Amino acid sequence: MNTNLTDGKPWKVLLKYVLPLLGSAVFQQVYTLADTIIAGKFSGSETALTAIGASNAIVNILMAIALGANAGCAVLCARYFGAREPARVKSAVYTALVSFSVLSVLLLGVGLATSRPVLVAMDTPGAALAESVTYLNIYYLGVPFLILYNLGTGIFSALGDSRTPFIFLVFSSVANIVLDYFMAIPWGVAGVAWATFITQGVACLCTLVFVLVRVARMECAEKPPVFSARLLKLLLLLALPVALQNSFVSVGNLVIQIKINELANAQGIGITNGFAAGFKLLVFCTTCMCTCATGLTNYVSQNYGAHKLHRIRRGFYASLLISTAITALFVAVSELFAYPLVGLFMQEGESSEFAVRMGVQYVRTVAPFFFVVNVKINADGCVRGCNGNLGFMISTFSDLILRVVFVFVLASFLGFTGVGWAWNIGWTLGTVVALAFYFTIPVFRRRNVRRCAEILGGAE
Repeated sequence: MNTNLTDGKPWKVLLKYVLPLLGSAVFQQVYTLADTIIAGKFSGSETALTAIGASNAIVNILMAIALGANAGCAVLCARYFGAREPARVKSAVYTALVSFSVLSVLLLGVGLATSRPVLVAMDTPGAALAESVTYLNIYYLGVPFLILYNLGTGIFSALGDSRTPFIFLVFSSVANIVLDYFMAIPWGVAGVAWATFITQGVACLCTLVFVLVRVARMECAEKPPVFSARLLKLLLLLALPVALQNSFVSVGNLVIQIKINELANAQGIGITNGFAAGFKLLVFCTTCMCTCATGLTNYVSQNYGAHKLHRIRRGFYASLLISTAITALFVAVSELFAYPLVGLFMQEGESSEFAVRMGVQYVRTVAPFFFVVNVKINADGCVRGCNGNLGFMISTFSDLILRVVFVFVLASFLGFTGVGWAWNIGWTLGTVVALAFYFTIPVFRRRNVRRCAEILGGAE
């Protein structure tokens, strides 16, 4: 079912819309965590976590591109859907599918050709290099599934339907966990990678079939073009800031991973294992928090397209309230249960105890600052929905650049402890920048809100 986000009380509309998105994010992150937990516990390899952790620095760049496709297509389709222009919605969907299919095949080829030299350049510990290359190569084979699946979920979100992709994700997550277990024991890290490939492929195909059926049912006065260069340009203008932002973040994390590898080569591989586990938990929390911002962006974009500017600021505060409640839960769980959560990833042994201590230290250092980054995420989401891509990029880049710099500065005299504090400093300063752009959004100016309200016959 397609949902109109331009009518009704903002907090009720957002809550109903965001909850399925949150469920999708939780399940998606659960099966990502399952990969790492099962690999660490049952693969029979002490270097499994290091292999996956080193590969994930590159995997996250691929995910950034997929999320860029998701966000760009979602914002564009939501804008046309809010403006009641089904022909343009259809054309935008078809253009996105064609364009990103070509891109995914190109990425697959480049990735397979460069995986080993890139991992070597990252100073990946030698004991884990072979497993890292294997895991990464299999992941590259699934890049088309990754990108097109995220594109499909973005289209569903733009149409106000967050339930259908959630159902697909539940089934694929459960299947992935089951396959992880049965394939990791005989084939180790490679089995975990193949399990992800299979389930992601099935989820992608199901999502695309339902998207195409849903879009085909839209009634149009004229036949929309299958490919539009003009819409592709608009799509890229919306997708590139998100893809570049997330890619820049991922490249920054890759640089940080090099520093982590350096510390591990000097002090023990437990540092890479501990960081891999702690970082997985951090990504789980922040990704789930980001679902509120994703819902807010689509809400803002639909209301922006419908010229209901008076609803945008109210939606921001409603989203912030909902996401703060979610954030409080993640902070409490991270602080109280850090030891058992990090321990889920580790095998028994003296080296694992050191890795657990490192992971717990990292998690407990950054968890209280989830409240800070939550504000930033929502401010960025509102700015992006109002077409403020430049402000969105600047706030994120400032966060990341400072984080990378402080990792190298603080780790030099604080060791691994400095890594967590570098995150906190970057998040805090990035939030200040994000709020500066939020409070200067042009559509918040009273004359613009008043003019649109008069055109629509009065505000709600």
